[in-house]
Amino acid sequence: MGHVFARLAGHGRVLMPHWPYKFERHPTEPETVRVVRGTADGPVWLVVRPGDPIEPHDAVDVEPGPEHAYWEIQTSVLSLRWPGGFTVESPRDEDDTTPFLLHGPGEALIHPQGPVPKERVADLDSLVAPDQTVLSRGDGFIELTYEHDGHQWWQAYRLLPYREDRILVLTAQSLRTHADQTRAALDLI
Repeated sequence: MGHVFARLAGHGRVLMPHWPYKFERHPTEPETVRVVRGTADGPVWLVVRPGDPIEPHDAVDVEPGPEHAYWEIQTSVLSLRWPGGFTVESPRDEDDTTPFLLHGPGEALIHPQGPVPKERVADLDSLVAPDQTVLSRGDGFIELTYEHDGHQWWQAYRLLPYREDRILVLTAQSLRTHADQTRAALDLI
């Protein structure tokens, strides 16, 4: 089993998944979570409803947690709000140390990196590829568009200060038709 770098906390619980995992929101009960764990015999899953008792399960360990009425993704160094419409997933490669990935509609992907030392963070303009167009830029962010396989895509980089000397880098992309929803997820984080 690979190491798990992220967990979900809220509603009086901490959900500690077993790798490989995915947290999904219930389509009609947004605070209800379906925890899915991939196994050699196929997926195993558990539905977690705030306030309902939970029996021990192969997909997730459950401990008492914060009482706030929302879910947050916790790593060893930070906590981020879990945006609606997105799943929280482990990287597929067990050697990948990315704490988690957020997958959403329109092939959206939000990928956290760091926190890293400020001096290691590239200038945002240096991240613009020759075939990309800058849509907007500001202090700590840049948004781009480009064409890939006949579709227009949107991409963004956000730099979030962490303590005095580090930066959390959020990279997001989606089909351009879903840029507003993906941007809103970044804003919530």
